Amino acid sequence: MPKQPRPKTAMSMLTYTEHRFVIAVRNLAMIASLIAATYVQAQQATEAARSSTEQDEPVKLDVFTVRADPTREYGSSNVGSATRISTPAANIPQTISVVNAALLKDIGAYAYEQAMRYTPGVTQRQNTPNASIIRGFIVGNRYRNGFLVRAYETDMANIERIEVIKGPAASIAGASESGGLVNFVTRQPNFKEAYSASLSLGSYGYVRGVLDATGRLPGTSNVAYRFIASGLSAESWRDLERSQKLVVTPSISWRASSDTELLVELEYFSSLTPSGFSTPFLAPVRNSTPAPLPIPDGVTPKVATGQWAPVSTNTSGEPGMGRDAETVQLFATLKHAFTESLHFRQSISYVHFDESLYLAGVDNNLYYGNDGMIYANRTLSKVLTTLSFGRAQGDLVFKDKWMEDNLGATVLVGYDVGQDLSPSTDKRFTGVLPAMNLVAPTYGLPATTPLGQTVDNTAKGGSVGYFANAQVSAWQERIILTGGLRKDWNKARWTRNNFTTATTTNAKTPKVESPLYGATIKPLKWLAVYAVKSEAGAASRQVPLYPNLPLTDSRQTFTTVTPITVNEEVGAKLTLLDGAFAMNLASYKVSADGAVRTQTDLTLPGGGINVIENSNVAEGIELELSGNLSKSLAVVGGYSDTKTRASGLKPNGTPREIRGVPRTKAQLFAKYTFFVSDDTTYSIRAGVVTQDEVWGSAENTYRIPAATRFDLGFDFRFGSWDASLTLENATDEIFPQAAIAQASNSVDGPRTIYLTLGRKF
Repeated sequence: MPKQPRPKTAMSMLTYTEHRFVIAVRNLAMIASLIAATYVQAQQATEAARSSTEQDEPVKLDVFTVRADPTREYGSSNVGSATRISTPAANIPQTISVVNAALLKDIGAYAYEQAMRYTPGVTQRQNTPNASIIRGFIVGNRYRNGFLVRAYETDMANIERIEVIKGPAASIAGASESGGLVNFVTRQPNFKEAYSASLSLGSYGYVRGVLDATGRLPGTSNVAYRFIASGLSAESWRDLERSQKLVVTPSISWRASSDTELLVELEYFSSLTPSGFSTPFLAPVRNSTPAPLPIPDGVTPKVATGQWAPVSTNTSGEPGMGRDAETVQLFATLKHAFTESLHFRQSISYVHFDESLYLAGVDNNLYYGNDGMIYANRTLSKVLTTLSFGRAQGDLVFKDKWMEDNLGATVLVGYDVGQDLSPSTDKRFTGVLPAMNLVAPTYGLPATTPLGQTVDNTAKGGSVGYFANAQVSAWQERIILTGGLRKDWNKARWTRNNFTTATTTNAKTPKVESPLYGATIKPLKWLAVYAVKSEAGAASRQVPLYPNLPLTDSRQTFTTVTPITVNEEVGAKLTLLDGAFAMNLASYKVSADGAVRTQTDLTLPGGGINVIENSNVAEGIELELSGNLSKSLAVVGGYSDTKTRASGLKPNGTPREIRGVPRTKAQLFAKYTFFVSDDTTYSIRAGVVTQDEVWGSAENTYRIPAATRFDLGFDFRFGSWDASLTLENATDEIFPQAAIAQASNSVDGPRTIYLTLGRKF
């Protein structure tokens, strides 16, 4: 079906976004000038400052930093997220996936959902930045270099690697969610000079530019800098959508001595992105019942159910809608080695976040109209959020070996404290839009009920946590015992209703414990078998029944929820081909209580309800592989088989399953490189993702079809130049992302092509 023409009323949004694009281009031009000036200054530095001894990084003792693995193109032999220090992956009794810099570059990832595409056990979500479903459960918390950062979103230009811990990791992280933890590791300053620039062009008006400069700060011998900037502008295959992003990340590293380093990072991020879901699946039944969609008397359906609506349909879009976000973040980290065995790290962070979310909400129940087309009722909403908070985090590590490496110990103790530095604001406006024809939508119709403010709250609170973890090894690390315990609590928190000036106060919560017990045995040099049990607790909290109503509304009621997740896992890790290739096989069971699911229901106050779910379970097996099968062939991917069980029953009386989780899913990405000469190579790459059908609604009333997508690419490197051509979704498959509700299911992009040209200076 042809794409609907955009109404003239959309010009207000386009004018606004084009203005933002002009600003982004201007900023990138300024950044280019800065880099050029820096480059000239570096060239004018004295020969003494450019001596060979100064071109190398100072020797330092650092147990925290994970270095790139020279033996493996994809994956990593060491990880840092699970233990907060660089630790061999084989020594950790958990499954950890690593998307390293080489893989990010080869798949052309500029967004989180692309970066996670080939990670087993992970399904992307569309409407939440940097969020996924991991092992059956939604993971929305974001970590940056080990820091929990609320509302974190970035561009992949500043990301060196992404580490994904499968299953709860609260013994270290505290706020770990049921599915696991995702940690973004940023690019750091380097004392060796390096400059690069790239430009990408692609389908739907896609334009992206990246600049990266690093090196020794001119006039110094122990200070390095890095400056990264990226700008993106693109339209979309969906009606009335356009994306724009700008990220600028300067950082400084001061090596006071070989034992002491201070890293300061500033990150500015601005984005205008789509505000919600789109492209609904035209289910054959009502969302909450197995009854067919009702057909009015005398009406002949013109649209069949059991298929996707046109990919251009945008249920959450109207002229002027979108998600406008701006984030300013400052991070400072001090690391010091007292001895070869005793190390210390102290970090502080400041984050200020502003967001304006303007979108259309879609009722889960579809219906046939008198014209025989399928419709959905819609609401109108706008949410204004401001957050300003700080966090302090400290680690003290003791690590040593004795008796010719036959006995070793690593002990880590630490803390973190988070605090709102000023009251956060939450303002909500709601209204009602005309029903939408999901097959031939008309945009820009006036609201039947204009926006009116329903919530105006301010709040302030904080959290505290401390932990201790230990690993004891014997017989040259052939036997490793791992244990940890963390305690967390929330500080007293107040929320003020600015309509009535009424204030709700929540007292300091009791301490919640999150333990971990694990063991690893290495019967062979290349084989490690492990078992682990971990728990993730969270402080009790009051959950309102109606999420879109003020807390002081007379219709509001509250339920006390105490979330807890238990993960049990056994597995084997194989390191083959002299460390160049690795495989991980795991069998797991994750059980979660106290999950909160928000469900749209326009018949209820505020148009929605919070559903509390207990005894949700995901269990299965997972195979992951990464590395080099030869010098020329690098691969990454895996397979997962997941069974889920949720509280409640299906319409047929059998136990309900968790929506949006495929029973089976397989991914494989491979690159083959042809070496022409020392400075000339070309490579071909291909990827495939296939998944089973999934439940499209929480009530398990219908299934979304299985799908398979293919990606292709070609790369050419000649000297300092790089060129790449990427074809995503080559067969133009409608590939579902995480299913949320009947009118809110979403799909990955159709066939798109990107061309990138880059140069190193």
